[in-house]
Amino acid sequence: MTKNKDLNVPKEENLEDGDFDTFMEAVDKMDPEEARIMFQNIIAAMEEDGEQVPFPMRLMTSDVLFGLTQTPVGLVYGIGGLGQLMLTGFISEEDIEELGDAETVLQTIMDDFEENVSTATTVRDDEAIGGMIKSALDGSYTVLDDIFEAMEATDLQRTVWQELTKIPYGTTLSYEELALRIGNPKAVRAVATAVGENPLSIAIPCHRIIRKTGEIGEYHWGSDIKEKLLAYEQANK
Repeated sequence: MTKNKDLNVPKEENLEDGDFDTFMEAVDKMDPEEARIMFQNIIAAMEEDGEQVPFPMRLMTSDVLFGLTQTPVGLVYGIGGLGQLMLTGFISEEDIEELGDAETVLQTIMDDFEENVSTATTVRDDEAIGGMIKSALDGSYTVLDDIFEAMEATDLQRTVWQELTKIPYGTTLSYEELALRIGNPKAVRAVATAVGENPLSIAIPCHRIIRKTGEIGEYHWGSDIKEKLLAYEQANK
């Protein structure tokens, strides 16, 4: 990136961990619009040099959308941007009972998200988020490779999550078969843990993994939701 010196931004390849942390701390203290303009300039310089712009950096110049949508299998929240979902999950009756209502549950989720991604400009858009979640539920959504790279995850987790997206809609796979598919047949327990840590429910279909006995098995959002998801896919495939 040849124009870094003009932008007062250090080259990524020369950044030590401490330097990058210091840089991001400075970004956190900037006015959001000022930070957005800075990243627009960085992106323009990278594109001029023919460099690939990572999804998180492109997101710095766009709005992060969030919202709620009611689906046939339950109430779902989503966070995303640039046409891609980044985080999804179900809001349960227990969540609502604990915090009072679905809006408060969503706000709690967003407070945590914004604390960890303080440079993002968040905008409520139930329609856009609902559209992406619906397409994921109907099997027509594609998770871009950029999203996997942007996730804070181990290599094993990314490998497992990417393999999950290759399971055909309306079909299932056992944990053992999934471990075999990623070339690590002895790591069934580690694979199962990675499946359970999937941050992008529905879009990354961890619900398609069942026990080798044919039992549905566990699910982060409850086995009843998992059963509904599998039944929905069977009815719509």
